Amino acid sequence: MIHLKQRLIVAHEPAFRGFARTVVCTLLLGGFILLALGVNAGEPEPARAGNDSAALAEQIATFSRDLERLRRFMGLSRASKLDIGIHTTIPRDLYFQSLTLWEQTDRLSFEISRTRAQPLPRPTDDIELQDVLAQLRAAHQLLRQIMHSLQIADTSGAVNGSDAAPADHFATLLTLNRQLNLLLERHISASDVYQEVTLAIAYSARLLARYPGAVRIPAEPPFESDQQPSDVYLRLIECLHSIVRIFDRLGLAVLRIDTRQTELDHLQPGDVYLIAAMIVSQLDFLYKHLAIVQPPPQPIYPGLKFPAHTYQRAGILQAQLQQLERYLASGQAAQAVPTRP
Repeated sequence: MIHLKQRLIVAHEPAFRGFARTVVCTLLLGGFILLALGVNAGEPEPARAGNDSAALAEQIATFSRDLERLRRFMGLSRASKLDIGIHTTIPRDLYFQSLTLWEQTDRLSFEISRTRAQPLPRPTDDIELQDVLAQLRAAHQLLRQIMHSLQIADTSGAVNGSDAAPADHFATLLTLNRQLNLLLERHISASDVYQEVTLAIAYSARLLARYPGAVRIPAEPPFESDQQPSDVYLRLIECLHSIVRIFDRLGLAVLRIDTRQTELDHLQPGDVYLIAAMIVSQLDFLYKHLAIVQPPPQPIYPGLKFPAHTYQRAGILQAQLQQLERYLASGQAAQAVPTRP
């Protein structure tokens, strides 16, 4: 029986060799074709990131054109340019700004037509430019629905000075958010900033819960009246500096802060809100990076608040983040956050 198998193998050996040569030639030919097309097998296409960035720039420019058309129709002033001191190209930061853009557009839609839209599901993996693009397209679709409800004619980008593709995506998104706020009947207020800071405190409390002995909610600092949006801004910038140092220690990519060009006297609650929202987005990312299984906290509207209340509230957040910095610097091992029913 063994001899029979050997004879069969020998008999078919020429055919097998011919088949093998055919397979090898086919694979080599396929490889040459891929090289000719500029595609490296086994690696992602290098042009994808560039294509996503170009598509993002085009989408931002398109949204900007339609928003300018809506602003002119509503007869409202144009948002002035203001450097709030935050600079970044990280996709997750662009995503959260585009999410804020969607939320404000949805808010405007409710004010005009009393309708609300269903938000897109949050990305479960690392955020990429495609996620930013999807969120922007959803916001633009909402904006177009608003224009349709107001019977605004499509000018196909005929508004002067709105055709240039933005060079700084993040700065342009900030400007668009500031412009949308001016279009709202109920502008972003100190109460909204207070709500966002309170949400950041909830995130920080759960991050501190990983360290036995940590004071999850420090005592409120003394209340100081007559605080202005600029005072809240400066305290929140200090909180953001703490987050930058935490991210640096953990080896995570982080935004850049440079407030030398920020005109403090021109800051409004809507501008301070953008800083508070940035803090929440950073803490949300850290929450997921550390694989905390407890669901993230949700915002709760606090009622009427003024900058002095938010300034005091931001003092709690500042103490939390400084405490978290100390625990990371000490190298103390963190424990899992206990889950609640």
